[in-house]
Amino acid sequence: MFWITGILGLALGLSSFVLGFADHSLALWTSIVLGVIVVVVSILGLFSTALDKRWMNWVMGLTGLAAFIAPFSFGYARHAQPLWAGLFMGAALMLASLWAFQTLPEMSSHH
Repeated sequence: MFWITGILGLALGLSSFVLGFADHSLALWTSIVLGVIVVVVSILGLFSTALDKRWMNWVMGLTGLAAFIAPFSFGYARHAQPLWAGLFMGAALMLASLWAFQTLPEMSSHH
């Protein structure tokens, strides 16, 4: 799952350059910061040996929610490219997080 979210985070971080809204500084920095958060947590998830990675899934879901609502919260929803990038990437991250919670192994206190 973390390789998927890593690709989504990279796409989110680069979306302002690829989709041509790098001139809108608030949308640019929102996508970069949220993308970096997703990439860093994804790398941690890929290389972590911890059995309980639920906190990482929460970060993914909340970052996806932030990407989804950012165009409305920060006032750039009237610009099509950052709006759709935030909506699409945010929804994809939230769905990946929900999927990851469904596939987590049960944590048992009995060893």
